[in-house]
Amino acid sequence: MKKWILAGFIVVVYSTSCIPLKQYQESTDRANQLEEEAAMLRSENEELKVEHNELSSEVARLKKQVEQLLKDTTSLSRRLQKEQYKYADLNKSYTDALKKFRNSSGNDVDNKELLSFLQKLQEELQAREDALHQAEDELFKQQKELAASKDKMDAQNARLLELEEALQKKDKALLALRKSINDALTGFSSDELSVHMKDGKVYVSLEEKLLFRSGSYEVNTQGADALKKIARVLEDNNNIEIIVEGHTDKIPFKSGVLLDNWDLSVKRATSVVRIMLENSQINPSLISASGRSDNLPLKEGSDAASLQANRRTEIILTPKIDQILNLLESN
Repeated sequence: MKKWILAGFIVVVYSTSCIPLKQYQESTDRANQLEEEAAMLRSENEELKVEHNELSSEVARLKKQVEQLLKDTTSLSRRLQKEQYKYADLNKSYTDALKKFRNSSGNDVDNKELLSFLQKLQEELQAREDALHQAEDELFKQQKELAASKDKMDAQNARLLELEEALQKKDKALLALRKSINDALTGFSSDELSVHMKDGKVYVSLEEKLLFRSGSYEVNTQGADALKKIARVLEDNNNIEIIVEGHTDKIPFKSGVLLDNWDLSVKRATSVVRIMLENSQINPSLISASGRSDNLPLKEGSDAASLQANRRTEIILTPKIDQILNLLESN
């Protein structure tokens, strides 16, 4: 009889312990996926900065090129004008000499000298005409290149302005979002929560004492009130991705169904997500729960203040940058 009771106890323990292990694995996989997505967003943000700098440099280069082309075009215009004056003078001299030759009644020697002079003038006139055509061709080519450079610079300027406008729009939206959250949480003190911006994201950092009892993942009444207010600010914003991250201190923890700090951080993040979804119209596809355990501490010390600072839950709000990426791809 004792053997049967012992066997039954083992089965019960095994079956109840499998659930946390499965949840832990799923949470770990999800955390890895979120880390990859965060890394991709950071990479995309860096690419945007690089693209912006490259566009600025390209516009500056094109501006210098246009300025130089303008100088060259002005110089060629002056050269062409001189060639036109020289050609006109030479043509007049040739016309006058030809008229004089036709009206001449002198001897053969004078006529030969005049004919030789006319031939020389004609050759020089042809050379001037060739130089004039060459100057006209060079000026036309320069003007065409100048127009192309201006068009390219205008296009790059327009693209740069669109990119800057999109980035400014994103920054303004984040600032407005931070203000809305701050306004909604005016009843809470700075030692309970904080709202700040970092790396183009809004971070809402909630202290452990605001949300949970020590070692618990059940949100208390005051914490739930804060989460409901945050959720109501976010529910109408479909351009923000929400990641809820649970963080613990580095002291190893295990209690009941909780396997370790990883398990505690994941369950706390999941509890926060559930309250936000149950009390708002937030699109579930825009929100994720992630456990970080003690791997991203705010402070490295082992004193009580450092450990307390590291026990937190962060709601990270990231603007979708599809509009900006689509803008870059379309250009």
